[in-house]
Amino acid sequence: MVAAPARERLLDEVFDFRPGEGLIRLREQRVVILSAAAMGLLRKELIQTLGIETARRVLLRFGFADGYHDAINLKDQLGWSDPLDGVRAAATIHALEGIVRAEFLRLDHDPATGAFGCELAWQRSYEGEQHLEHYGRGSQPVCWSLVGYISGYVSASLGAEIYFRETRCVGLGHGECRLVGRHAGGWGEDLAGFRFDFQGADLGAEVERLRVAATRQRQALAARERALVRREREMDALQQRVSEHVARQRFVVRSPQMQSVLDLASRVAPLDTTVLVTGESGTGKEFIVRLVHAHSARAGGPLVSVNCAALTETLLESELFGHVRGAFTGAVRDKAGLFEVATDGTLFLDEIGEMAPTIQAKLLRALQEGEIRRVGSERDIKVRPRIITATNRDLRATVAEGRFREDLYFRLAGFVIAIPPLRERTDDIPALAQEFLRRTASRLAKDAKALSSQAMIALVSYPWPGNVRELEHAVERAVILSRGPVLSLDDLPPEVRGGAPRAAGRGDLDLESFRRAMLEEALRRFPRSRKAAAAALGVSTVTLWRMMVRYGLAGSERRGGRSGV
Repeated sequence: MVAAPARERLLDEVFDFRPGEGLIRLREQRVVILSAAAMGLLRKELIQTLGIETARRVLLRFGFADGYHDAINLKDQLGWSDPLDGVRAAATIHALEGIVRAEFLRLDHDPATGAFGCELAWQRSYEGEQHLEHYGRGSQPVCWSLVGYISGYVSASLGAEIYFRETRCVGLGHGECRLVGRHAGGWGEDLAGFRFDFQGADLGAEVERLRVAATRQRQALAARERALVRREREMDALQQRVSEHVARQRFVVRSPQMQSVLDLASRVAPLDTTVLVTGESGTGKEFIVRLVHAHSARAGGPLVSVNCAALTETLLESELFGHVRGAFTGAVRDKAGLFEVATDGTLFLDEIGEMAPTIQAKLLRALQEGEIRRVGSERDIKVRPRIITATNRDLRATVAEGRFREDLYFRLAGFVIAIPPLRERTDDIPALAQEFLRRTASRLAKDAKALSSQAMIALVSYPWPGNVRELEHAVERAVILSRGPVLSLDDLPPEVRGGAPRAAGRGDLDLESFRRAMLEEALRRFPRSRKAAAAALGVSTVTLWRMMVRYGLAGSERRGGRSGV
């Protein structure tokens, strides 16, 4: 270490402060004071822009040039008789600049042979502290510019090729930094690495490579953004097409549940993945299947369907995979299976839960291998249809019972669309009923145009175990039995009108009577839960209470002993 008086002398001799001119000089070389935080941010920017290895080399070389120039400048001005005096001055300069507190633990130099050996301790390295602040503890020493500085400074002071290396670093969690310095020959096989870092690596070419890579990344990102925008537009267009398709097919959707189903169908349609449509009988599974096919890339190919529950095991195998002449009695010619027929289109397997285990195994092989073998043949045929399946069963429960292969289930259930039963989407019932009325009246040339309020209440209140198909048949029966433009409660099937309330209104189309009747029905079905009654009507409990007061039903609720739960 240099004693305090020596430091003060060096400060007076070396640093020239000219605040009036806005200048600070280290002898004849202008210097500036920068905050450690600003240098830390610059260092962070270099790492993020160039990568850690390139940033390390840049900072090593920056430090080397800074130290080399300082040593040359001071050597010329002060003319140290002993080069080691100049080396020791580096510690003082760094301390005066607030960069690091340095102490030479060992300093050996043989001018005759050029051998140099040094051990150096640093405390409060600004570079180590800044790295810790931005990145936390690292796995390699991080005081790159300081190591470069001392290497350049000592090299210029001694007129030799000197390199330093950190052996301990605060950036690694150590209490202080430790360095070892040696002349070039003293580093042995490590010398090539030092020369590559300080001299050999073409940083200009490396930075240019990074610039080109960054440009390509930006271009790729821009291309992905354009593709995303295009994809969003395609999805918007597809959803519009789905809406138009639904409108053309007169598929009535009012409930949020069915809106969600259509959204799922529109999203999966363009993707060539397997789809499993689940739902009770009569909910509209086949319509969803046709919608997915119509808006897929395979829309130009055939949509081929088979009901797995309608055929025997032997017939289903032949239907799916085909057969060759003579494979069984009655096989008088070769026949292509549905897998082959639908290879450029969609194969719809309805009631997949009813498929026999042996056919399940062959179906799994067809999906895994992309090939089938006709019954009686020894030759495999490549096939690639899109597979859509449907079931009214709980297929997971069937798997748990051992009646359906789990591996096949996961193959088929690539994307599941669950269609809710009609009783869970009562918002659709009035619109569906009106649409079925319109169709049936037109087909049968009847004058029916509307449903009475009591008839509509009965339709909404009925649980519809047969779902949409049962609703359609019920409305068709009512149209056939109707004697005027308005379908009455008595025109409906007995099971539908059985639990319907008969409201004493002022006419079949009286809206107030309809609302009161709906409220009475909700209170009748949920006599002990105002919350459940409100949920059934799709209103809040506050609105329910207001309706009860409006129609004079609040008092009767208290007399009936209903709770507000």
